[in-house]
Amino acid sequence: MSDDSKPAETVKRTSSAAAATATATTPASARRSVGGVVRAINLLDLIVTEGPLRFSELEELSSIPKATLHRLLNELADERLIQLDERSLTWSSGYRILEMANCIWTRSDIRVLARDQLLALNALSGETVQIAVLADTHVVVIDHVESTRSVRHSISVGNREPVYCTGTGKVLLAWCEDKQQKDIMSRISFARFTPNTITDKVALSKELSDVSQQGYAIDAEERFLGSRSIAAPVVDSTGRAIAGLSITAPAFRTSEDELASWRESLIAAAAEISRRQAPRTGVSPESPH
Repeated sequence: MSDDSKPAETVKRTSSAAAATATATTPASARRSVGGVVRAINLLDLIVTEGPLRFSELEELSSIPKATLHRLLNELADERLIQLDERSLTWSSGYRILEMANCIWTRSDIRVLARDQLLALNALSGETVQIAVLADTHVVVIDHVESTRSVRHSISVGNREPVYCTGTGKVLLAWCEDKQQKDIMSRISFARFTPNTITDKVALSKELSDVSQQGYAIDAEERFLGSRSIAAPVVDSTGRAIAGLSITAPAFRTSEDELASWRESLIAAAAEISRRQAPRTGVSPESPH
């Protein structure tokens, strides 16, 4: 370090010490009113969502006093949360934000992102809620919350079911690329599990068209007699389903109207999981299918 930089470093350390002393002697209520951390977070959010922005624009949009704004910008830049483009003199988000986000994304998976939604749907319906993913011509359950009632739809993580006669399977097929859908359907070995099971490609294609238009799928005792389900898709950036979210209940205590009454909450839960997946997939929750 050159001698020229030492005075600046000394000033910076003195200022930090003074700020710490002032903070320690300032009443809690006064510190809350200043809201230094909140200001910094709001400023960072402004730069991330609206940037790149010049200092004058930040001053106008944030209403932060000029001296405070200078200090916050320098502190955020020191932590690599924002960066200054020397040519345009604009502030934009820094690479550390991406590093932090990547740590979150790589440690999370869809089960983590979906868990609270499964619990909420279970509390709403009192029935078994599950999330499943496509595995060729089948779906595989990756997480679930079972009903606590004595008679319930019981399922295990890792359970594998045919794609053509389950609610989750139908939304996963309906929201995949045409080429992939045709390929999967060409390899399905149709079997009749109940009198309601779809057993041919023509009927399945019509069902998938209806599912795509209405935004959800119904399993009307197609896999198991006495068991009904309603499912909605969790989608990625292309509008393809990456998972199916469903509520399953015994038919004797769940009328078609009651099953339908959970539709909006189910679709909203699936959309929320899709939104949470957005940074990882680039999804727009409003992506049309």
